[in-house]
Amino acid sequence: MIPKFVILILLPILLTVVYLGSADENIVGLIALALMMVSFFCTIVVKSHVFGALFLIVALHWFQLEGISHSIYLMFVAVTCYALYMTRMGDQKVDRLWLLLAASQFGYMALVFLARPYTMMMIFFFVMATGLVFFLGCGLIRWTSSMVQKVITAHLVFMCIWAFIERAVSFQLRVEGPSLSSTNFAVLLAVSWTIWFMNGWISKKTNPVWLGVISVLVFISIVLSGTRMGIIGMGLGSMLTVLAKLMMNQRERVLSMLFKFAILSGILAILAIGLWSILPDDMFLKQGMNTFVSGRLDASSMGRIAAWYTAGTIIKSHTLWGVGPGNFLAYNVEFLARYNMLPIVQTLPRLGHAHNLALMVLSEHGFIGFTFLSMVCVTCAAKLLRYIRYTWDGFGLALLGGGIVMLFLGVFDVFPLFPSSLGWGAWYMGVLFSLGKESRV
Repeated sequence: MIPKFVILILLPILLTVVYLGSADENIVGLIALALMMVSFFCTIVVKSHVFGALFLIVALHWFQLEGISHSIYLMFVAVTCYALYMTRMGDQKVDRLWLLLAASQFGYMALVFLARPYTMMMIFFFVMATGLVFFLGCGLIRWTSSMVQKVITAHLVFMCIWAFIERAVSFQLRVEGPSLSSTNFAVLLAVSWTIWFMNGWISKKTNPVWLGVISVLVFISIVLSGTRMGIIGMGLGSMLTVLAKLMMNQRERVLSMLFKFAILSGILAILAIGLWSILPDDMFLKQGMNTFVSGRLDASSMGRIAAWYTAGTIIKSHTLWGVGPGNFLAYNVEFLARYNMLPIVQTLPRLGHAHNLALMVLSEHGFIGFTFLSMVCVTCAAKLLRYIRYTWDGFGLALLGGGIVMLFLGVFDVFPLFPSSLGWGAWYMGVLFSLGKESRV
């Protein structure tokens, strides 16, 4: 057995050798590589698979970043090592259901490689395989309320710090965070915050002052991203938290519960209006929200509608297999070209995906891919609902609340199937898959 201090000494040496031997042109490649090394150290040496997963989640944010070469391929190696380690040292044994999901998902990818129904962009299948392996590894851990709270707390703090630093050094109108997309970044913040806030308040895992401080930082970060859906997501998450808190008291009468829900929702609405009123009127987010409230459609909203129509035409013509991940943009450009004589169409953005979870999967992977992905989603959702049925605790309701916000915002975006957030999505699904009938304090 190699002593821990020897591994600790070898890690920076290995890091330097691998990085100098790579062709990475972006410094973030070095950061991602360092995070993978730290994850390996936390998992193998310190025996802390919680922080091992956290550092992998962060490293997997940079799948799409230009200038990363060797580091992106090492991500699959790091995730595979993590998953293999969990098959031996995880809290839960590999069972038939785990093997069935693994076989079905890899089987689907093998089927696509054999059939070759469309032009294949290999990087997307690499990303899918990496996310799948990470999900399988996380599913073997007995995730508890406190463990999930630690991961999300650290991740939220990291993303907020990134947003403030990016705002200070960048001249971009909207911060993108580590997600490399302003919209995806804001939705990730909203979903994570919902789980964190609901779990922290109902399960009493977090100090109320800390809950307030982090909530304000998340709100400001979403404002800096200029994304309306992030604000809507926080609002929905707040209402779900209040409702879940009232529902925990099963002795509460329905009318009394509804009255308290209305009062607390009103207080939250007043606070939100107060915060909104102090924001400058020329902020990108405030202008966008004013347009949304007025009932008018801006270029962003019109672009989404055009993407939905594009997805609809693809589903009709490529029902079984779809057009393949990464190929949507060409079809969107072709679709809008038919109406290019209209001045408004010329101003619309050409989008690389359908901006809707269901439409994205059906248009890119077809009915076959949708069916295979549904196997994982239905299995994890069933485990979550069974857990809530038997325990009725704040942890289960928090995971459900985050899922509801995710699905609601998934009508307008593709989180967590966007490559830079796929690692977080794989971890979340792994947490759901790990749930049993017992309470997870």
